[in-house]
Amino acid sequence: MRILIVFLISLSFSIAAKAEFELGANYSYKKSTFDADNNTEQQSSTASFAIYLWKQIALEFSYTNGLFVKKEKQPNSSSAFLRTTTVYSDIYGADIIFVLADRDAKFQPYIKGGAAKIKRRQVVQDDNNNPWEINYAGVAPSYGVGFKFFLTKELSIRTSYDLLQTPVDNSTKIDEINGRVGLSWIF
Repeated sequence: MRILIVFLISLSFSIAAKAEFELGANYSYKKSTFDADNNTEQQSSTASFAIYLWKQIALEFSYTNGLFVKKEKQPNSSSAFLRTTTVYSDIYGADIIFVLADRDAKFQPYIKGGAAKIKRRQVVQDDNNNPWEINYAGVAPSYGVGFKFFLTKELSIRTSYDLLQTPVDNSTKIDEINGRVGLSWIF
């Protein structure tokens, strides 16, 4: 057993000594307004860390924090009330990335696939009444396509089109599509 542990540790250090690492970050914001009482606002930020174990294959870990707020007037029999729905998201991802170009190319398209652990908390409040919450969490498949355009040998602009199959409850899943643009740095 000791020999196996020593072998795995030494293998990890030898791979890490030859590996390239990549740090990435992006942020998105969107606000849509229909009128003063009906609007949506959303924002998310993602940080990622990838280890290139081979020339064109990397293992990437990411964390995304998201916030979505929707305000809308809800009609009822006598008047209307303002409903505010706020959704907080934490997404932890692990993906295998396969780069479809030479690692020295300025333009590097890629595909990726993996899984994500998703935790959501939705808070709904009508006017000044007490809010109620819905919480859900689960593991979802994730996959996407994208490309990196290198500005220098280390710094690139990175875009991606990602899809998650988010669990809503034990029997329902919804597809979430994210378009992202950010920066990444290889060291």
